[in-house]
Amino acid sequence: MAAGVLALSLSACGTPGGGAAQSGESGEGNRVDVGQEVLGSWSSDEKGTPRLEFSEDGTVQGTDGCNGISTSYEVQDDRVVLKEFASTLKACLGVDDWLRGVHEVRPEGDTLLVSNAAGEEIGELHRDA
Repeated sequence: MAAGVLALSLSACGTPGGGAAQSGESGEGNRVDVGQEVLGSWSSDEKGTPRLEFSEDGTVQGTDGCNGISTSYEVQDDRVVLKEFASTLKACLGVDDWLRGVHEVRPEGDTLLVSNAAGEEIGELHRDA
């Protein structure tokens, strides 16, 4: 009985990285840092102002400059992986919708490197002031 109460008490403490789900066995300190580093708003000055906003509850909202992005994310080692998401497919003249291909991001200071599912870097966003 006492062991069960202790287990429940410990599980109620939560994770230090906020609400984002975390996985993997190595680099624990690194994942928590990345999970904290990515929080907040990131954008680009490109036409349509592509942007992503990461919340402590593990959700991410944004736009590719034309169509909305709404999904959740998970911290994996030194990167943040976005879950698959559905998006509208509006056509917006002059807007490069590269951010629609986002699969994972990696913060480097005030720059967020954005990669697709093949691991290829497709662009970058910058931390909003």
